[in-house]
Amino acid sequence: MSESSPLEVHVLASGSKGNCTVIKKGNSVILHDVGISCRRIVNDLKELHIDMAQVEGIFISHEHSDHTAGLQQLLKRFDIPVYTKQGTWREIQDKLIVPKNQLIELTKGSLSLGNLVVESFGVSHDAADPIGINVFAGKDKATVVTDTGVISDSILHRMDDTTLLVLEANYDPHMLRFGPYQPFLKQRVASDEGHLSNEMAARALLMMNRPDFMQVILAHRSENNNNAVLVTQTIGKMLVDGGVRIGPEMKLQHGQPNETVSMQSVKR
Repeated sequence: MSESSPLEVHVLASGSKGNCTVIKKGNSVILHDVGISCRRIVNDLKELHIDMAQVEGIFISHEHSDHTAGLQQLLKRFDIPVYTKQGTWREIQDKLIVPKNQLIELTKGSLSLGNLVVESFGVSHDAADPIGINVFAGKDKATVVTDTGVISDSILHRMDDTTLLVLEANYDPHMLRFGPYQPFLKQRVASDEGHLSNEMAARALLMMNRPDFMQVILAHRSENNNNAVLVTQTIGKMLVDGGVRIGPEMKLQHGQPNETVSMQSVKR
């Protein structure tokens, strides 16, 4: 059953107020970030016919609250290992009451959880030791890259050949510049340790080695400094100008703050 089942990615929440993604193949499930309430995670998983007992691990990209808000309550209710970097865990322990013994420190290399093989890689964000992840299942590969100010060559290399990609498209430079943020916050967002603009996301999609067909969820959109129309216009135009056929070669969706957005591998 699990061999033939698709690799699935469900973005339960995406944006400045909270982020949580489910990656699943067969009966194997992992969570990437838990920045929404424990109750909402449990309920959203039920809607997807996933039981919490199937969750093999929680991967935390970094310690900011929009990625960790539900962690304390989840660990109180469920005995699930947490995979993250040592520096991130230290920061989490300063802010939340979490059992020390549930951490499994991520090091170089990959680890197998049921039908999934997971590897982490460094990204560029103003946090202790932030990461993105690749999840491999048979011929399919899912990648989550959010909260990074740049797409370096090494990050680009990790994105190569992914069939299911969750990629940050956080801000529009014009909206950020003229928006409500204080100057120091504007600088932080646009810095190399901040977030990806729509243009930077499009450039990453154009530069990476793409499979014949890939699906992308554009994620972590700022409420104040971006909107879905701008994301579609900016990224769509750059991709088309770069020779990408949207539809036959690439399917684009938007991550949403309050609804689940899903994609799954297709037989090739």
